[in-house]
Amino acid sequence: MRRPTEELRLASAATGTGRAWVDVDLEVENGGVQRKPRATLEQHTVIGRTPGLALTLDHDTVSRKHAEIFCDPFGRWWIRDLGSTNGTSVNDERVRERVLRPGDRIGVGDYRLRFHMGSLPEIKAGAPSLEDTLDGTAAPSWMRTLRDVDPPQISATHLSTLMALSRRMLGMDQSHERLEALCDLLVSTDFHATAALVVRIRAGDPSRILAGPKRPPHVPDEPPYVSRTVLRQAVLTQEAVLGTNLPQVNPGLELTLSADVSPLATVAVPIHRDETTTDILYCNLPPHYGRSDWLALIALAGEAFQQSEIAWSARRHAQQHAAIERELETARIIQHALVPKSPRYPGLEIAIDFDPCRWVGGDYVDTVTLADGRILCTVADVCGKGLQAALVTFSIHTMIRALSDHTRTVPEILDRLNRHLCEYLPDDSFVTMVSCAIDPKTGEMEYVNAGHPPAFVFDDKGGARALGAAENAALGLTPCSFSPQRDRIEPGEILLCYTDGLTELKNSAREMLGEDQLRERFTAIYRDKGAESIDTAALGLKLMLDEFRGDELPEDDRAFLLARRPVLDAP
Repeated sequence: MRRPTEELRLASAATGTGRAWVDVDLEVENGGVQRKPRATLEQHTVIGRTPGLALTLDHDTVSRKHAEIFCDPFGRWWIRDLGSTNGTSVNDERVRERVLRPGDRIGVGDYRLRFHMGSLPEIKAGAPSLEDTLDGTAAPSWMRTLRDVDPPQISATHLSTLMALSRRMLGMDQSHERLEALCDLLVSTDFHATAALVVRIRAGDPSRILAGPKRPPHVPDEPPYVSRTVLRQAVLTQEAVLGTNLPQVNPGLELTLSADVSPLATVAVPIHRDETTTDILYCNLPPHYGRSDWLALIALAGEAFQQSEIAWSARRHAQQHAAIERELETARIIQHALVPKSPRYPGLEIAIDFDPCRWVGGDYVDTVTLADGRILCTVADVCGKGLQAALVTFSIHTMIRALSDHTRTVPEILDRLNRHLCEYLPDDSFVTMVSCAIDPKTGEMEYVNAGHPPAFVFDDKGGARALGAAENAALGLTPCSFSPQRDRIEPGEILLCYTDGLTELKNSAREMLGEDQLRERFTAIYRDKGAESIDTAALGLKLMLDEFRGDELPEDDRAFLLARRPVLDAP
């Protein structure tokens, strides 16, 4: 049996709060449409068939947790597949993760989602309300002299005129200009409307005129008749509505205006809506235009405006996206420039890997020579991701470099850094860190762990031991003192410091690597081949992490540091 297909329309306003909403249309086999209640999206929305999700799609082609839509810190919306059985597509191309653009078609199983983003057309300063300018009931005096005309016919000329309007609107950068052009079209000689306007209807507020009223040259400049009955029906159904006061001739919603006063047809077409507002294209027509074919033609005009809005929104989105990408690329280059490139010190070998989750990251890794000749190896993880976390890592880099020239001990460095972070970090942020000063001549270590996962020391025979973990509070929470540990690495031993992007790395089965597996797997790497050189050990660890993750998208930044005392050749 053929499965039903469903059309979902996501209309998102890319605001600072990341709010969005979803309109749901269900196409059933007989060609009808069932409209589901509107769902509000937050900055992070999981889609699937599990009850209780923000967006539940109850169908066997949808996985329990199928995909997620989220807004990143830069105001861009993303779709990410969550390892679903049937996959997620954008514009019929299967994807794992992608930035969404206005008008994108998203496939989730047998569901089809249409993504839109943008703001409502602005109301011009001093725009009148419908209640202030139109009485909405009485017919203008000139309408009482309307005479019947021959039934009009729709021709290819009308479609050509619509296409020409669509092209012109692509060159109008202001939404108000496009609305005015739409009204001008309806009162042109091809479309015959006697009045056209665009009205914004918001619950609890007066209805405001966005564009118009427009009239053809032969119509007096009087307030047009506006049927509130037709407007209410258009808001309620979100579909084009036809009204007429000659129901026996022109089937449609019956107007309260008597045909004895003036025969009339009206059309109302919703052209934009959000959670509280609907914008409606409204026009009056001679009575013989009150037919389904003219209703469809005017609805096409409304759709031409909607398509132009999507095109302009996509154009603005592309420009904003390109600007963001340029800024992020600059930040990425700067952040990578702070990571030491193949650092070498007499008596101590160092290898570093830094892999931000996306764009820029909140992991920090660095080595620096202290005033007493020891090598300070530091790995830190800033709570959060993206640009804010990256800015904190820049601050950490500057502070440690400045303190390394004159500060005597590792606890003193962390104490000064902590006081700085307590003063400037946001209340909901903190930094975990492991910092170890190594004497390359003796292997003596002064080690401080501030809320961070434990470092490990490995030998080339398969031995491994963990140093202290989270013995001190994380940085940036409260002023405090830091207690150090003392240890020693012998020639041939290697120190591994890392962020939780390694231990919390997930595979396709959504299983985490964990500390035990990290220790066991690196023990084997170093025992089998890693002792040949520190670069071999680092490459082996990096390949192991990539293999474990497989096709899963990274969810966190990843950084590690290896420090090794080389084995001295016998004389």
